[in-house]
Formats: sequence, structure tokens, C-alpha cells
Amino acid sequence: MATASAVIVAGGSGSRFRSETPKQFLALSGKPLLAHSLARFDACAAVSRIVLVLPRDGFAAARETMERFVGDKPTDIVPGGATRQASVREGLSALDPGTESLIAVHDGARPLVDEELITRVVEKAAESGGAIAAIPVVETLKEVSEAMTIEGTVERKRYYRAQTPQCFRYGILREAIDAARRDGFVGTDEAALVERLDATIHVVVGSERNIKITTPEDMARAEYYLMTPPSVSSRG
Repeated sequence: MATASAVIVAGGSGSRFRSETPKQFLALSGKPLLAHSLARFDACAAVSRIVLVLPRDGFAAARETMERFVGDKPTDIVPGGATRQASVREGLSALDPGTESLIAVHDGARPLVDEELITRVVEKAAESGGAIAAIPVVETLKEVSEAMTIEGTVERKRYYRAQTPQCFRYGILREAIDAARRDGFVGTDEAALVERLDATIHVVVGSERNIKITTPEDMARAEYYLMTPPSVSSRG
């Protein structure tokens, strides 16, 4: 089985959540939201090591909170940067693997990722050098003008919504992050950085349960999923 080091990114402030407490530390079924993400990667056989990236502001207190939830796998806890991209770079700096080693980056605000999806992404990245979880768009997509009038209907079958984990060979990801920093480019995910290198990135079909928590409504949905067997809920 292919294995990867995981970088779980939780360095943001969660300003869109409208809470004084960063969303990754809010309680979800009795423990911090981030602890659920950490537990999923600790339990996954395809993950050999974990780097947990926490907010730089209040880092000592955040680290103390999360140390209680560290499992059996070797785990480093490091402060992040001003952006997600900078936080991933800080996470990579805690590792010193070979260029062919695999790095799986995961958004700490996706607490419901399952071990099977993590494994599939890692295995596909081991074959090709890069892979991400994503789910197909099922709604009809409209191209809209600045005046909010419809200009056309987009063929949805070629469109997917990106999720994490996103897994790449260390050398590819490091080069992509360094190039983006040099060029002043900021991407919304790791794939956006790697795409600039003209590298091939494969898509692994993810899960509708693998939601990103951005609003209080998402927390309620996550609570529901945690109480509901996967077979009952829709999956990607």
C-alpha cells in the first residue's frame, strides 16, 4: 500500500463563520471540529505521519488544545501563515522527505472525510504523481453576465467541485508552491498551484459527506452526518 505524509491545514481565523472562536476549535459532537479531521487521518493506514498547521495567533493555546487529541502516529504541530497557501508551505517545512514521497494536504474544516477516500486519493497519486478528491456537479450551470442575465448553459458533465485531500509527490508540490510565491500567485487549493506546472492531476470521486464547514448551518449538517450511517446519506 502506498503511504503519504499528511498536512492538515487549520491556520485560518474562520471569519465567515461569525464566531469569536475559530471554527476549527468549535465543539462538534463533544470535541473540537479539527479533532475529527485529525482522528480520520490518524486511523488511516495510508497515512504514515501528520503535520497539523494551526493559527499563528494564539498558537500556544491552540497547540495545547490539540495535543490532547493526537493519536499514535508521529504528529508535528506547527504555526501557519497569513494564507492557506502560506500555511501549507509551513507544513511542508516540517517535513524532509524525498522528492518522490507523497504529501496529502487536507482542509481541517472537512471533519467527515473517511479513511477509504483518503486511501484512494493517496493510491492514485502514487500512480500518477497527483490526485484530488472531487465530486461531479449535478445542478444545471448557467453562465451569467455582470448584469445578472443568462448568457448560456454550461455543459456540466465536465465540471467537478474540488475537495480535499489533495495528494502530490513532494517535489511537485514544493516546486508549485515556490513558483507561486515567486510569481505572486495565490491559488484557492493546491491543485491550482500544481496546474501551473502543466502537471497531470487525476480526480478521485469524493463524497457528499466530505463537506467543508463554513457556516453554522454546515455544523448542523455535520452533526447530522455523524449520527447517520454513510449508507443512509447520499454519497459522491
